[in-house]
Amino acid sequence: MEYAEAGSLIGRTRWRRVWIVFFPALIVVAVLVAFIAKGILAVSFAVSGAPFTITASSVNSTGTDGNGIGFYQFGVADFTGAGKPVPVAENVIPNANIADPCQSVSVGPLTLRITAGRGSTPASATNLVIDASALSASSATFTNIHIGQDMGTFTNPPLTMPVARGSGPNVQTAPVPLGTFGQTATAVSLSGVNQTAIGVSASRFTLPGLSLSFGSPC
Repeated sequence: MEYAEAGSLIGRTRWRRVWIVFFPALIVVAVLVAFIAKGILAVSFAVSGAPFTITASSVNSTGTDGNGIGFYQFGVADFTGAGKPVPVAENVIPNANIADPCQSVSVGPLTLRITAGRGSTPASATNLVIDASALSASSATFTNIHIGQDMGTFTNPPLTMPVARGSGPNVQTAPVPLGTFGQTATAVSLSGVNQTAIGVSASRFTLPGLSLSFGSPC
């Protein structure tokens, strides 16, 4: 009889322990889903409004996102710390390699210059977002380009854009509304790139051979 009673305990589920493990795991999953749902973020900080120059010998997409897109471009308005809207063309490359990048900005009478990616190792970026007021390239190749694409139809991930000046350094963002005009491509390759930008962001930016100095503009 004692053996039978002991055997009946085998396989019993201790529900209190299950819930103790389950709830923290559920919270972690919920947080991850919330971050994923935010999608590709526009520049979500208050920009200074001071333009800076970005050049590169080449910029190439190296893959697509869940939407099957390697390049997005559409118009938005960034916000300065004073709340002034600044119209820009938002360029988004989910995965990019950047050869010989150079960034320069005027700091009083001097020019601050940052370079990286020299030689055979390019810089790389994930979810690269460049808000530019001017862009030129010696050559540009777009694969499967669609001009006039509705930018509000993407969901994996969705695109977001600045909508209002927030508190502190932050800017409020929201999904890009349906009917927003833009263009997309599955891949992009640019050579001899020269941009005037007011904001850049990336979820990851790798800069081999980073160098910062005062010198001539890019």
